[in-house]
Amino acid sequence: MYHLNDLQLAIRIAELASISAAGRELGMTPAAASAALQRLEKKLECQLFARSTRRMKLTEEGRHFIETGRQALALLEGASNALADNRGELKGEIRIALPSDIGRSLIRPWLDEFAAEHPQLMLTLYFGDQMTDLIDQNVDLALRYGHLEDSSLMRRQLAITPRVAVASPDYLARYGTPTHPHELGQHKLLILNRGGEPWHKWRFSNKGEEFDIEVRGSRQCNDGAVIREWALAGMGIAYKSWLDVAVDVHQGKLKLLFADQIANSVPLQLVYLQTDYPKYKVRSTIDLLIDKVQRFQQKYPLSIPMGNRK
Repeated sequence: MYHLNDLQLAIRIAELASISAAGRELGMTPAAASAALQRLEKKLECQLFARSTRRMKLTEEGRHFIETGRQALALLEGASNALADNRGELKGEIRIALPSDIGRSLIRPWLDEFAAEHPQLMLTLYFGDQMTDLIDQNVDLALRYGHLEDSSLMRRQLAITPRVAVASPDYLARYGTPTHPHELGQHKLLILNRGGEPWHKWRFSNKGEEFDIEVRGSRQCNDGAVIREWALAGMGIAYKSWLDVAVDVHQGKLKLLFADQIANSVPLQLVYLQTDYPKYKVRSTIDLLIDKVQRFQQKYPLSIPMGNRK
């Protein structure tokens, strides 16, 4: 009989179309991964993958085996999760993808505390503002802003939060405070680059009707945390999720601009793959983050601090 680890490796090879990538993910050298695949094929007495110098493709036998293998692993995992539920255990690895800014400044400290309370739980975190493919990157849970079109994912809403324009008191003292979004073209703007494209449209609202402002920036970055750091350093005006800058505004490090013209809020959601029985560690992490975000919002509500009033 073949080893369960060999089945897991074959499934990841099929998903990533790469022996070396699947091997690295499972802590194996390319040579060891290749040998494990050959061992599995020998046990099964069939070729799972048609190989070429540039790609790997499942054979008909391989496709059937991988589909059945996924179902078998899901059943085993479901049984294991049920036992963990009964014992109240949090153990094993959980892989979480997080937006750069809120991930580092808010979520990571909460997860560090959570992991410290459950020493058998191993955290693997991925930071970035690009959309993460949960299957390709083998991620258990991802935090995403906005309305999601992928119906194959399960989702739990963490918050509804607006995006706001902010700048440091030092920047506003040097360059003046804009009173309307149309004046943004006269200022230094800090632009987030998402998926290789600069985010050139900032949305605001006027008497309930939303409108977009086309913006051009003096600085661009694909890392939301850097955008916030630039804003704190007085480099320009940033357009950020309220959760990213709520503490800075309440502490007076940043000032909220156009407080009466904030556009409708967008959802912040946790997403994970559909399964009949979500992992206990995933469900426990979701419950933790929902509680933490609710408490955070109560402590740092979106209001107009005195320093932002005229």
